[in-house]
This record gives sequence, structure tokens and C-alpha cells, in this order.
Amino acid sequence: MLKFINEILLCFRPCFSRKAAFEWFATIITGLMVRSDSLGITSIIRDLLLNPSLYNCMEHFFHADSWDWDDIFTKWTKTVSRYAPFKQISGRTVLIGDGIKRASDGRYMPCIKKMVQESESASKPTFIHGHFFGAVGVLAGKACKSFCLPLSIQIHDGDRVISEWLGDESVSHVVQMLRDGFRAAQHFGDSLFVLDRYFLTVPLLKEWKVYSRKAPGLLHIVTRAKRNCTAYERPGAYKGRGRRPVHGPAVHLKELFLSDAAFFQEAHLQIYGTEKKVRFLSRTYLWGQKLYQPLRFVLVEYEKTQAILVCTDLSMRAEDIITAYAHRFKIEAMFREMKQCFGGFCYRFWSKAVPKLDRYRRKTASDPLEQVKDGQERTKILKTLRAIEGYVLFSSIAMGITQMLCLKYEGKIQVSDFRYLRTPSHQVMSEASMMEYLRRNLFRFMARQEELTITKIISSRQVPFETEEIDLLIS
Repeated sequence: MLKFINEILLCFRPCFSRKAAFEWFATIITGLMVRSDSLGITSIIRDLLLNPSLYNCMEHFFHADSWDWDDIFTKWTKTVSRYAPFKQISGRTVLIGDGIKRASDGRYMPCIKKMVQESESASKPTFIHGHFFGAVGVLAGKACKSFCLPLSIQIHDGDRVISEWLGDESVSHVVQMLRDGFRAAQHFGDSLFVLDRYFLTVPLLKEWKVYSRKAPGLLHIVTRAKRNCTAYERPGAYKGRGRRPVHGPAVHLKELFLSDAAFFQEAHLQIYGTEKKVRFLSRTYLWGQKLYQPLRFVLVEYEKTQAILVCTDLSMRAEDIITAYAHRFKIEAMFREMKQCFGGFCYRFWSKAVPKLDRYRRKTASDPLEQVKDGQERTKILKTLRAIEGYVLFSSIAMGITQMLCLKYEGKIQVSDFRYLRTPSHQVMSEASMMEYLRRNLFRFMARQEELTITKIISSRQVPFETEEIDLLIS
């Protein structure tokens, strides 16, 4: 198991210009896989028994210039395409995207913004301050269980001024999500990008058409439409008088559940972990004001639930569209494990160069970052933002390696031997169980495989132990 971790980590060596930077990267990834709490990077020092005096060196690594976010993301995507077992639909790799809001009261953190809290819990406030992330994952697993393996998680909102500093174009969260999907699809080949209904917008489809001209068929979108969605039939024959029509009569899709109920087909599909009887109707209509993009709409009924699914691939089977969208919830489970087990959003990077957060700033007021003119202060802010996104990316890599271990060692580890579970469900253990197993056996693996690079790196940073203490750790 440690040999597999070592093999994956060695793939990242070309991403670092310095050997010390790579060694810190390997140490941090391993520490995130075995951490027992979410109290910042100090948990890595505690769980790996590192020398406490190395804390400043570890913190400096996140701000160092010896690594680049894009290089690590590219290498991670290639590594996943090589080692992870994918679940494909219609011969395409399934990518899943969604956004997540991370509440934070950091007064000197960049890109903090005021956001609406959609939770139905009365204990949570209506408005929060924090970071808005966009995440892209790939569906990996086997017949009995699958994971949404994280590929990239980046800040998608609140960085308009920083984008202007770098000379980049500031785009919306929806457009940025699609660009992240195309960037990932370049390494996986033909893919399906499963998104929530929030993403079915005209700007998304316009951006998709631009990229589809460059790489036809590389990425198709599967999403969900709102209940009040209105589509249009194709225009009729042109009679030669007046302007040529761009669309036909309007169609209120929710009315088709009643008016065309006799045309619905039935099938038994494996969705949400069980086989369910599904009724569906597939039609092709035009959608989008002033765009009128042909889309495939699939009206679905199961267990008194109705949904309207949408796909940009007009030739895709309706059953495959339903199955693909049923996997969208895997990214919600990924967010839960990222927060509760890996502490992927428990970062504490800040800088005095960032203007102090004004919680009562009006929406129409200018961004405080516009007042930052000094070049050195801008550099500090950029490094702080880079440290935040780097920490989340490293947590994603740690989680992805853990998920690959769960799939690789299916049925070879008995969870009941080291952890009590009230209702063990699958042969493939969860991320939390694998973390517990690694936490209990990491030092035993290191003692047995001293020749591995990861063993030498971690051992060189640990506090010196007496022989009796080492025997106690590996026993």
C-alpha cells in the first residue's frame, strides 16, 4: 500500500524545481491522508510525528515559487487517467461539476465575499461571508461502489480585481466551470459533464459552442432544467415571405407529463444504488432566448418524482442520460468527505496586505482591493490566494489517492478488524475507513519498507525516537 502511494507521489517530481519543495509536497500529501483533526497544517506535524520546529518551513512551502498550480493539476489529471478505474457511460468518461460555499470569518483573506446561504436549516444564517469554490471531479469506481474523484477545486468568484492585476479575463462561475470541464476532458478524451440545474444558462451554451468548434465531441453536457422551463419546436417550412423564423411554437415542458403521458416509455435502471422503475419521454427542442440551441430533453418519472433532464448530445440514449445524471450526487458526497475527513477547507492563510473585511459593505460599493496599488502588497495577496488554492488542491490529491486505495484493495482489508461499523455496506471501504487504516499502520509500513522514497522523506523530518518508542509505534 505504501509502495502504491510512493509510486503516485513520484509522478509529481517534475513539477518542482527544487528537491526540498517536492519532499515537502510528499510529506503534506501523506499527512493529509492520515490526519486525525482539521486544525490547520499543525495536524500534519502531530500525526506524522514531525519535528515541531519545521512548522515555519512547511508554511513557507505554500507560498514558495518552486511549484505552479497548473503544472500540479495537469500532472494530477494525467496520473488519475493512468491509475484510476473509470465508470463510463456511452463510451465516455463522466465528469461532475458543482460549486460549494465555504464560510470564513477571516478578515485579511483575499476573495472573501458575501453570499446567500441556501440551507433549509433554521440554525444557519441567511447570509454568510466566505469563499465560493468551483469543483470538478471524475466518476471512478466499480459495479458495487463509485466515487467522485476530485480533480480541481478553485475559487470562482470574488477575484475580479485579482484577475485584472494578472491581465486575465474575469468570467462568471458558470463559464469558469465549463472551462475547467474542457481542461479536464483534454486528458480523458470524450467525456460527459454532469452539472446541476443552476448551470443551464445561455452563457454556458454559448461558451460550449465555442469550445465544441475547436474540439467537436470532446465534451457534452448533461444537466437538469427547471420545472417552468420553456422550449421551442423547430421552425416550419419557409414560405418566402417575411423574415425566416428562428423557432416554432413554444412548449411548456412540465405540461407534457400530462398531455403526452401515453407516449412515455418504461425501463428498469440502476440509479442511486438501486434498481428502479423509470418512465421517460425523450424529445428534441430548441432552448435559450436569442440562441435557440437544439437540446435533447428527457422527462423522467420515478417514485412520484418528476424531473426534466437536458443533454447537448442529440444522439445519446435517454436511459444513458438518466443514468449519468443519477451520478451527480456523488460530488455532494465528495464535498462532505472533503470537509469532515480531510479538512480540505480548513485553511488559515491570510496577509496584512489584504484590506480588512468590511462585513457591512454595500453591494454597489467598490472592491477594497482596488485601493491596493503597491506592487509588493499585490504580490503578497497573490501568494496568499495561491496558498489557499494550493492547500485545497493538495487535499484533493490526498483524497483522490485514498479513493484509489479503497478501490485497489477491495475485499483485501477487513474493516471490522480495526474499526467498528454498525452497518458495513460494501466490500469497498469508505475514505474515512481507509484513513483510519493508514493512520494505524503507516509507521509499520515505513518500518518494513525503509527503501521507499516517501519513507526516507518522512523519517528525515521526524523527531528522533528511542528504540523502545519505535517498537511501540509499529506494534
